[in-house]
Amino acid sequence: MNTKNQKWLTDQGFTLLELMIAMAISLVVMGAIFLTFKSQQDSYVIQDQITATQQNLRSAMYILTRDVQMAGYYTNFDGNQYTMDWDDLDGDTEPIRPLIYGQNNVPGGSGVKNGTDEIVIVKASSNFGALGANDSAAGNTITLNDLVVGSGAGQIDLNDSGKRFGVMVKQDLSSAEFFEITLGSGGPPFSTTVGSSFTENYGLGDLIYKVDVIIYRIDENATNPSLRRRNFGQDNGNYQVVAENIDNLQFQYLLSDGTWTNNPAGQEPNVRAVEISLLARTAKTNRGYADNNTYLMGGANVGPIGDAYRRKLLCSIVKTRNIGL
Repeated sequence: MNTKNQKWLTDQGFTLLELMIAMAISLVVMGAIFLTFKSQQDSYVIQDQITATQQNLRSAMYILTRDVQMAGYYTNFDGNQYTMDWDDLDGDTEPIRPLIYGQNNVPGGSGVKNGTDEIVIVKASSNFGALGANDSAAGNTITLNDLVVGSGAGQIDLNDSGKRFGVMVKQDLSSAEFFEITLGSGGPPFSTTVGSSFTENYGLGDLIYKVDVIIYRIDENATNPSLRRRNFGQDNGNYQVVAENIDNLQFQYLLSDGTWTNNPAGQEPNVRAVEISLLARTAKTNRGYADNNTYLMGGANVGPIGDAYRRKLLCSIVKTRNIGL
């Protein structure tokens, strides 16, 4: 036998059938590897979005809590009601004390997401000053020998553009009166007209504070709803985004008699705590997922929504430290 021909026969390689079988096995293995990778990648993306959602919730709750705790700071000493468009909705007015106010289930079309709540927090700001010997506040006029009261971080310029609210406080804290600046004039002395007349006369040693009127709401952007904040008392600009992808916001108010209410109108001095419920969603949908959960947010049941966003709920009860002092 020719050994050279025999060696050629044994070195002829794989047959076509063997190659096809090998390719088929390779495709199955590669498919399994890809599916495993895709599953892990999807899981990573979902967890990353959930982490971002939780961070949004925590940061939004922190900012909300900080403001709610300060509701009524120095304005609590004012026992009067004031009628104005506190909630910045549709030009309507509400007669309330300058403490805290809530709108329950705001209808759509007002810039607020349909069915969500809005809250208004009123408090003295960190800017304050003491009236000098030639300063006074009486009737509907504040008269200042110097346009700027106080010094450093406590300076107050009553003609500062957009800063339209303040509160006069007796130095012994026996009374206080909220005011809205309607007109300022040159000087000295500098005269500022306010919207309603003072019932007390204020002079040397009495305090004057700027007032924050802070509004929180969920906007109507369906693709990216966000929690927005506006300091209605300190600037007349647009609402600022606090946290994105906040889907719902609900409030309940604990009164001094132990009962809960969704709207504290007329009972502002009796609010002792606020339950804040925030519902956040992921930035993107999760393929193959449907949110059929029902979320208990205070006195409201939200859901099942049925879309493909994953959601997280965060609730907190915040005590109002200054109301009722």
